[in-house]
Amino acid sequence: MNALNTVKMHNKLACLHAYTNLMKEKSNMTAQRNDSKAAQATGTFAQTRRTMGAIMSETLGHIIYKLQISFLELWSAKKHANSFNNTRSTYLRSRLCVLCYVWAALTVAWSLADFIFMSDTTAAAQLSLQRLVLAGVLITIGYSVYRSNNLKSAKLGLVAMVLATNAFYFSASHTLGFPTENTAFSYSYTLLPIIQIVMLTIFPLTMRESLSLMTITLVCHLWVDSFSSTMTSPDNIASYWLQTVIALMVLWSQLSQLHMILRLYRQATLDPLTGIYNRRMLLQLAMRALAISEERHSPFSVLLLDLDKFKRINDKWGHYAGDVVLQAFTRTVQERLRKSDIFGRFGGEEFIVFLPKCSGEVTAQIADRLLEEIRAMDVLIDESRTPLKVTASIGISTFQPGDTLSSLIERADGALYQAKAEGRNCIRAYQPGQQSGFDARHSVSRDNIDMPAETSL
Repeated sequence: MNALNTVKMHNKLACLHAYTNLMKEKSNMTAQRNDSKAAQATGTFAQTRRTMGAIMSETLGHIIYKLQISFLELWSAKKHANSFNNTRSTYLRSRLCVLCYVWAALTVAWSLADFIFMSDTTAAAQLSLQRLVLAGVLITIGYSVYRSNNLKSAKLGLVAMVLATNAFYFSASHTLGFPTENTAFSYSYTLLPIIQIVMLTIFPLTMRESLSLMTITLVCHLWVDSFSSTMTSPDNIASYWLQTVIALMVLWSQLSQLHMILRLYRQATLDPLTGIYNRRMLLQLAMRALAISEERHSPFSVLLLDLDKFKRINDKWGHYAGDVVLQAFTRTVQERLRKSDIFGRFGGEEFIVFLPKCSGEVTAQIADRLLEEIRAMDVLIDESRTPLKVTASIGISTFQPGDTLSSLIERADGALYQAKAEGRNCIRAYQPGQQSGFDARHSVSRDNIDMPAETSL
């Protein structure tokens, strides 16, 4: 009996020991799974954090880049395109002309007030003479600016107007004897520096241009106050403070106008996808450049570029891939052109480059260089795909006596379709007797052109 009880007890202990080991093993497996899940969660969190960090870094970098570009555009005109400078010069010249004529008329009209309110008729006569001189100078400035057609003359006109009005302020203060105490009449002359700053509000100026003009007025104001020994008087300190506040408001107004004109200009003249000139602005600039070339008897050439088999890119990889290809192609071409060259999107996958001062031989060299750069492009759509290789066909035409812009483009179009007919990925220049662009399109059908291998696009 005791032996039987001993065996039963031994079996119970063995079962208990086995159960304990099983529970320990299960507990270890649960702990391992939890550790694995925790490690996986930690890894996922770390990866998410790295991804979010990269996105935030890229976004922040893009924002900083945009702010930097915006500041540079508002600070100076060096970053502005020549066509925009021409547009802004029209704004400046028209407003400057009106301001000069109105200011001249009001200056002469105020002479009557001098004789009415001044007891010293000699001083009143001197002020009237000074007003007539100022009016004559302002009318001359307005007429000179009206006759000009560039941004530099508009800027010089602004500087001349500010110098003329400040010279009148100094001479009028000298005639009044640099009064140390302002009367109701002389106080109107002390407001001239503030009026000169306020009248700059109507001009869309850059920050540097505006600060330069305001500095001229400030220096003249301080110079006049130094003669009257009232520079540190409470009234003058209050006047300086008021002038500073008004100057900041004027500066804000000028920069707002400039920013608005820049934005409207881009919307009206640039292709929204590639950022280069659209067809309307492209032809407008080309007509102006061609007229200058004819006047100076300098060469003028045209490159018409077309991406080969671009429709297949859209069909096979989607329109997003097509947009990326167009943007990469635009950057590649734009980086290899001169600042004086006119580059824009002519329509679809066709682009055009107008080359002032380029003969046919030089244009062919430029086209060769562009074609090599295009062939070397690796367009990365996303990281999971192999970079795309693209090619282009180029047609060349050079100005001949009697040509118009339409005939130049038409001949380049004919040369382009000749390049398409001869297998694409090549350059062809217009030859006398060659078909025009319209005839070439009808005699050389795209469906009849031998298609390169699928991988070459």
